[in-house]
Amino acid sequence: QLPYTYYSLPYCTSKKIVDSAENLGEVLRGDRIENSRYVFKMREPQMCNIVCKLKLDTKTAKAFKEKIDDEYRVNMILDNLPLVVPIKRVDQDSTVYQLGFHVGLKGQYSGSKEEKFFIHNHLAFTVRYHRDLLTESARIVGFEVKPFSVKHEYEGKWEEKTRLTTCDPHAK
Repeated sequence: QLPYTYYSLPYCTSKKIVDSAENLGEVLRGDRIENSRYVFKMREPQMCNIVCKLKLDTKTAKAFKEKIDDEYRVNMILDNLPLVVPIKRVDQDSTVYQLGFHVGLKGQYSGSKEEKFFIHNHLAFTVRYHRDLLTESARIVGFEVKPFSVKHEYEGKWEEKTRLTTCDPHAK
């Protein structure tokens, strides 16, 4: 597979995209480190933060379909730790970790034979950290994600502070 930058697909962009300096190995692999709109705060649980709302036209939907069909993965880092998807192996009672998450997946609605494409539009992050009891400081030791494809819903007109009724426990 050819590597693409994160923003080669129409993901929610930051106001200003900043490229971080890469080392020679990252350049040769095609890695690009760019900022995103995801914000994490140490030891502050967050839930259902909306990054943005996107409406896909035919051209951008086709771009997502191609990447899903080719099983492309999104890679992220936090504090220089790679994002992983934990996969429980019930046969061995263990967990394996895959780097990055798939852009989406192909499947069918139950009772249908028509193949559909689903974009992973909802990400449940887990940031693991080790807490130093003496100093009350902490350091990040793991960065995990569970990607989902969710048909989100909300009530009323879309505004900046809109809450999703499909995932926010505080919404009506």
